[in-house]
Amino acid sequence: MQWIYNAEYWVLISFVIFCGLLYMMGVPETIGKALDGRAAKIKSELDEARRLREEAQALLAEYQRKQREADAEARAIVDAA
Repeated sequence: MQWIYNAEYWVLISFVIFCGLLYMMGVPETIGKALDGRAAKIKSELDEARRLREEAQALLAEYQRKQREADAEARAIVDAA
């Protein structure tokens, strides 16, 4: 009967009951759904960032091409003068 007076025993019993109540209330499923939702949001943000990066690279390539054309035209004008 010494274990009844042991504080660690009652802490363990209380913790087990607390965890059981959390499980019965569906807390693990709620946490799982929240984490799944967060993961989906992060994935969509990464996809959007990837799309924007590709779009920016295409614009950069286009502007670099236009700059080369403008430089070539400027050289042609200077050579013609």
